[in-house]
Amino acid sequence: MAEFYVHNSLNPNKVVKFNITLRYFVIKGEKGRYMWTLEIGTTHPDVNGDNISPARVHYFSAQNIDQIIEESLATLCAQIDWSPLMVDRYAPYVDATTPTNGDTETPLSVNIAIYLKDRLPSAGIDLSNLKVILNNGDVDFDITSEINIEGDPYEYVLTWSPPFRVQSTYN
Repeated sequence: MAEFYVHNSLNPNKVVKFNITLRYFVIKGEKGRYMWTLEIGTTHPDVNGDNISPARVHYFSAQNIDQIIEESLATLCAQIDWSPLMVDRYAPYVDATTPTNGDTETPLSVNIAIYLKDRLPSAGIDLSNLKVILNNGDVDFDITSEINIEGDPYEYVLTWSPPFRVQSTYN
């Protein structure tokens, strides 16, 4: 069993302790075959003051265990009263770009990256209405569907690789 702590990013003063256990048991009549069980729980009460039932998962693999833990923990955390929540006062901001903002000419071989961040306390960056426009000096191009997004709700990297790279020209 391991213990870990979770806090809501809009209430950094409240911390809730969780326990996680990974154990196995032998299945009766299966000649020594065993099954793993993952259990995540807390003694913290739910919004009504009642006990929160632990999350138990019986079927998982090494490939999806991180996702199983994240989903189970999200379900448990949704039952907790995290108030009082702080107001998210700051808009997300562009922390950096590659190439840098000072570059006036960018070779076609270079990928473009934008680093978005959000200061805590924060609800995180909502990318549901994201629109990325490329301007070549004359025309605006909507390249939103070509953007690769990596990261988490507090720090994203948006990368664009030009689909057509001209390597040589002819006179």
